[in-house]
Amino acid sequence: MKFKVVSADATDSSQSSDDPKVRIKGLIESSPVFLFMKGTPEAPQCGFSYRVCEVLRGWKVPFRSFNVLADPDLRQGVKEFTNWPTIPQLYVNREFVGGCDIIEELSQSGELRELLQEAYPEKNFEPPPPPAQVQAVSPTQAKQMLEENSELTVLDIREPDEREYAKLERSQVLDHKLAEEILNQWDPNSTLLLMCHRGIRSMEAAQFFISRGFQRVFNIDGGIDRWSDEVDSSIPRY
Repeated sequence: MKFKVVSADATDSSQSSDDPKVRIKGLIESSPVFLFMKGTPEAPQCGFSYRVCEVLRGWKVPFRSFNVLADPDLRQGVKEFTNWPTIPQLYVNREFVGGCDIIEELSQSGELRELLQEAYPEKNFEPPPPPAQVQAVSPTQAKQMLEENSELTVLDIREPDEREYAKLERSQVLDHKLAEEILNQWDPNSTLLLMCHRGIRSMEAAQFFISRGFQRVFNIDGGIDRWSDEVDSSIPRY
């Protein structure tokens, strides 16, 4: 399943102007909520831009954006326009609100909700749910999850030589390609079940996916080592 995208890349309707201020003003006026960022909402090119997009998605607010990396003149012009040295920059109702840290603080305090409500008075904005936590499951519990969900597979983050020596039948290697697919295409409510040798590396990976907005992330406590001990003794231990 795809992410529910509530954003759109803005087209600079003032490109015919050589004055960056004119172009910036035109972009800001194109949407009640507008974000200058690095990259796009679907593929942010910096952690701060990603965090602001996640805040806006959490509030389920429609917004438009502009990728400043695509236009060096506009990238510098935005900083001068607001007298603010960093990107991203968020505008609500054509007013500059702030960068990443400020947006997160306003979101946590509830003040951002008031601004968004003014921008979209016809909408009712509910506070985003609290951040999810990684859920530790035993191999026995993980086995039951696999039995109850035929589409679920174990995401194995171990090295190829480890998997060659010992692996689960219902598993696939979590390499960079699959990780990018999960981040860019999977629904954030998808169940992710991670495993490694003893559960340490997979916990780090699980926490990463939690930080990227996934809500149902499970780590197999004790990894394949404990799986061999408690579920399937035919799997070699190492």
